[in-house]
Amino acid sequence: MWTRKELKQNAWNSLKPHYWAALGVSLLAGLLGGTQASGKLDFSEIPSAYENLVTMYMQEGGVESEAYAAALVTLGIILLIAVPIGLVLYAFLSGPVNVGYCKFFMQARENDVQISHLFSAFTGGRYMNIVKVMFLRCLYTSLWSLLFVIPGIVKGYEYYLIPYLLAENPNLPKDRAFAISKQAMNGEKWNVFVLELSFIGWYLLGLLACCVGMFAVVPYEKATYTEFYACMRAKIVAQGIAAEEELTGGVISAAQNPYDM
Repeated sequence: MWTRKELKQNAWNSLKPHYWAALGVSLLAGLLGGTQASGKLDFSEIPSAYENLVTMYMQEGGVESEAYAAALVTLGIILLIAVPIGLVLYAFLSGPVNVGYCKFFMQARENDVQISHLFSAFTGGRYMNIVKVMFLRCLYTSLWSLLFVIPGIVKGYEYYLIPYLLAENPNLPKDRAFAISKQAMNGEKWNVFVLELSFIGWYLLGLLACCVGMFAVVPYEKATYTEFYACMRAKIVAQGIAAEEELTGGVISAAQNPYDM
């Protein structure tokens, strides 16, 4: 059983020798939209925003109603353009970068620090499978969030491990990626939520430092989540959820795992 203290201590020990490289990769991944943990495109406010405009239009009259009508038409056009573009950008750019971001921190645990890991999803004939799996992860989570907020959050944690699984085995089939993550995260969702909350204090300190310090926390946070994956990986193998060969695509890793069960 892991503890937050243990994860954070191991994360800092792993991160310390190459912190600045990790910070640079984190900033680059953020610019490319690859740092979202949940992989969810937030459309949850769209229906209510549109409904508010409709209500205002119905209540107003005269010249002002024309302005609201124009706003409704404009918003409708924006939605028709922006939502598909957002999905396409996530599928073909941000999703694969997210996987590469996980790959960088996983390899950093083995002192293999290369910025090229961030773009590993785009090479070696692995791209389209990663695009498909990450797109479906994003789509399922976003749709659940549109229907009900809480189930969307739960699904986000249920699919939490998928980018890490793909970082290890880019050819992992969609059904297996979802099944492995779902089984491994059983009983872990609340613990991860609390783990994420534990970084709020760090971000508040960063906010006091003219917001610049907030960026400095990101590599430490990601390194901690990577330690969590290492723990879940040990759980996956120990409980027979997946074999070592399936996780690595047949390539046995020499990495030392402090969470072996």
